Amino acid sequence: MTLHSFLTNRFLSLEGRLYSGNLSEVQFKIEAALDKTQSLIIDLDALEKFDQAGAYMLYIASEKARENNKEIILFCRENDKVKSIFSFVGIQYYSKIPKKYPYIGFLNHSY
Repeated sequence: MTLHSFLTNRFLSLEGRLYSGNLSEVQFKIEAALDKTQSLIIDLDALEKFDQAGAYMLYIASEKARENNKEIILFCRENDKVKSIFSFVGIQYYSKIPKKYPYIGFLNHSY
């Protein structure tokens, strides 16, 4: 699992696999990134393998952040595998970055 952090640690891109075999490692890295900011956008478009356990871990991380007055935005514009897993388990994600985050609005455009 590769994680790339951009824009002063407000944006995290997950690449590779997010599944039951590496959840604790990825959750630790997400929590460490969230320690540096109040809001974190996690881009899931580059995931190759993703399962329900990975989706639930992201949901739990989002809820934990909310309890600490922080925010995690789960972002997926193009990855149909990720979208179908979220739809199946009933977890909300964004296909466009909310307007309150203008510093990364470039993600809303196709190139």
